[in-house]
Amino acid sequence: MTVNAGSVARHVFRLYLIKPSHYDDDGYVTQWLRSDIPSNTMATLNGIALECSAARVLGEAVDIVITTLDEANHRIKPNKIIREIEANGGRGLVALVGVQTNQFPRAVDIAR
Repeated sequence: MTVNAGSVARHVFRLYLIKPSHYDDDGYVTQWLRSDIPSNTMATLNGIALECSAARVLGEAVDIVITTLDEANHRIKPNKIIREIEANGGRGLVALVGVQTNQFPRAVDIAR
């Protein structure tokens, strides 16, 4: 998305930080209504992304929009994320964060 603010064209870069869940013994994604333990990795990377946004590391005319999704208590919709990045001219990044060994199969499925 491009926004004209005065004479400077501004752009949006969409950053998705996704913490995958894992599959249970029956092959379903494990999810809860509420998660008791927040992801330290997610919080740390979100903080770094906020600092990058404030420092304008992608340029003065680029606004970074950060979306954090923890699959333990949020449904991940890869097709929706793809459409949002495509609608934004392809300016975006999806990062799978804090992936442990038991979460790797789910992370690969999300990435596909």
